[in-house]
Amino acid sequence: METKQLGKMNVLHHISLVDRMVGKILRGISVMALTLLFFLLLGNVFFRFVPIFSFGWFDEIVEMVFAYFVFFGSAALWREREHFRVCLVPDTVKGNWKRVIDIFIEGCGVLFFLILLLYSTELTIRATDQTPIFKMSKRVLYACVPVSSFIMLIYATVSFVLRFRGKPSNREGCLEESV
Repeated sequence: METKQLGKMNVLHHISLVDRMVGKILRGISVMALTLLFFLLLGNVFFRFVPIFSFGWFDEIVEMVFAYFVFFGSAALWREREHFRVCLVPDTVKGNWKRVIDIFIEGCGVLFFLILLLYSTELTIRATDQTPIFKMSKRVLYACVPVSSFIMLIYATVSFVLRFRGKPSNREGCLEESV
């Protein structure tokens, strides 16, 4: 009996370590992308007034960095459950209806991320074009979508299972007072 519990605790410990590592990686990618965007935009403005060299490649890099910032930043927010949520309906109902609505909302999230994962994977695989200046495959640009949607699908599925089992809802960021 004790061996079984130790094995379960060991697995949970490893899952917790992977979860924290994923969180740090997502946050790191988001911060680096935002910082790079800031300096690219600053450089673009500066070099329009002081035309030392051309920023013809600017659009390609900004498009890619912005996509990585948005999608990996969204995955980081979803992991922490700090994404924007409208809680008007779930916060106004009580009892079993509240649980049903929570399960429905979490199920919609799982379904959305599953569809996003499937279609973005297909888009990434089918992409054959290249960027005009750097001749970089568009797959590099599109890759952030299936990767981040897979991460969000995992966290949405865990949240759905927890709601289905009746675990308390984490409602940080929602209204505390009833409407």
